[in-house]
Amino acid sequence: MKPATRVRDIRDIRDVRYVRDALLAGVRRQPLLPVLLVLLAALSVSYGGFAGTANFRNIAVQASPLTIAAVGATYVIITAGIDLSVGSMLFLAAAIESSDALSGGPAGLVFLTVAAAGVGMGLVNGAAVATTRVPALVVTLATLQVFRGAGGHITGQRNITLPANLRGIGTATALGVPVPVWLAAGTAVGAGLLFSRTVFGRYLQAVGSHREAAVHAGLPVRRVTVGAYALAGLLAALASLTQTGRLGAVQPSIGQGYELTVVTAVVLGGTSLFGGRGSVTGTVLGALVLTTAQTGLVFSGASPYVFDIVRGAVLLVAVLAAAVRWRELVRAVAPAGGAPWGRGRTEPAEAGATMMKEFR
Repeated sequence: MKPATRVRDIRDIRDVRYVRDALLAGVRRQPLLPVLLVLLAALSVSYGGFAGTANFRNIAVQASPLTIAAVGATYVIITAGIDLSVGSMLFLAAAIESSDALSGGPAGLVFLTVAAAGVGMGLVNGAAVATTRVPALVVTLATLQVFRGAGGHITGQRNITLPANLRGIGTATALGVPVPVWLAAGTAVGAGLLFSRTVFGRYLQAVGSHREAAVHAGLPVRRVTVGAYALAGLLAALASLTQTGRLGAVQPSIGQGYELTVVTAVVLGGTSLFGGRGSVTGTVLGALVLTTAQTGLVFSGASPYVFDIVRGAVLLVAVLAAAVRWRELVRAVAPAGGAPWGRGRTEPAEAGATMMKEFR
């Protein structure tokens, strides 16, 4: 073999190994990606019309509101919180959009009002969680009832048809791509950059990883918590606008049970229910996997209640896996023969000092 040929072969082997290592690293970071690809391939083989462009477009559009709402919930869960009111926020935002006060108004004004209402709902949740000792589970369970009741009062539990100028956000296209898909993609990219490139994103992880240490480090824990819930409220309102725009009407059933689907997408994407760790990309993949599975069930002719079983089973498995990882982490960081962080008096202060050095 000539020397030049031998060098070329070595380079080719190195290139193959580099690509292989890159693919393996990508799979380790986002294990849901091969799951999604396998699911799409299996359904495409099983059902003739599944692999059509129209169906893939439909999956992307259907996944858009879930993606937007789940990205907002990701920020909350990273702080070791939870938001069970997201479905009710969707409904109340939709009710405000269809209210008599905004009837006939320009679309821009209506959308801004709904967005402001979403931020307001998120601020209510965040302020209650941050300033009281009441667990987020209890707070958002209460606001779930409050927001849904307020939405029912505004709509009178009636189906309300939206004017044409409010439907474009859910039905229009730009450059051949549906607007909801653009909004979901923009939300994911913006949220990912906010999480990975800003101080606020680092604070979110710090608060979720060790709240007491974050307090000792002097981080603005309350403001970070309120900000996470406010962002979740804003994105819930945006998800509501895309969903009602696509439906062309506001229905009393909007958002019912949606909180479980949102939490499942977030947890399935790798975000820990115990806080401190999460991925916007994983959440997007989680939303796509759930929507694809639901579409596959429709193609199979299965009962719609089967999706509830699948969603619940996925959430249960994800929670159990997270609990196992959390116990392993606690054993790893616990002092020899002692209690893990949060049970002693000195550990939070020491962790806070370490955290403060990191942020400096």
